[in-house]
Amino acid sequence: MEPFLYQIVHLYGGRARMLKEHVARLHVASCELFGRAYRPDLKLLEKRLLEEAEREHYPEAVSSFVRIELFDTGEENTFGVGTSLYAGYALRSVRPEAISLPYDLPFETHSVASLAAHAVAQSWAREKGGDEAVRIDREGVIRSLGEGSIFGFREGVLIAPKQLHTATDVAVWEAARAARMPAVQHPILRAELALYDELFAVDHRGLTSLAKLDERPLPAIRVERLAEELERWVSAQ
Repeated sequence: MEPFLYQIVHLYGGRARMLKEHVARLHVASCELFGRAYRPDLKLLEKRLLEEAEREHYPEAVSSFVRIELFDTGEENTFGVGTSLYAGYALRSVRPEAISLPYDLPFETHSVASLAAHAVAQSWAREKGGDEAVRIDREGVIRSLGEGSIFGFREGVLIAPKQLHTATDVAVWEAARAARMPAVQHPILRAELALYDELFAVDHRGLTSLAKLDERPLPAIRVERLAEELERWVSAQ
């Protein structure tokens, strides 16, 4: 498969949400890995994304998602990757029972390589009786559920990753700050799992609260408010 980088853009209300931020992340990754800039016309790109959703017959009343694929040749592709049950960002009704698996990625950016690694990990998790795999790195840091970064609540404080890797990660952080929710950036360690009240993944769809991680039950209380704050913050931009 030809190597590519990607970002998945959330479409709703005739807008491509946070498109400037998604393009900026593609630009940085492309410069680092492909040695070439990525500076598309944002208005034309948004038009293409909305047209892709229309070709896929995605309903306008709910959110839909289109992937921008950027190849090492500089060629760009748009690819519809589905719709949501919700209008805008939301706390998804699906609450997976996850299993932690140690595995590495070649680099911390969304690429065809990361897609393959997460797909293999999910297969392993299902063989072990779980719904999804949560990635643990060599230092024992809980990193992601698929491509979604893991955040948590600990004694009422939002714990965000040390590095905010995606546009949606940044939006969650900014939404929490705007709502004056107590928040810090700190590694979420597997060895400290018992200290966390809630764990959830953040991706282009919104927030996905974990029902369990390695058989430890986890509630979903504060994360619901955070999902509402995320939608409010992004809508206001």
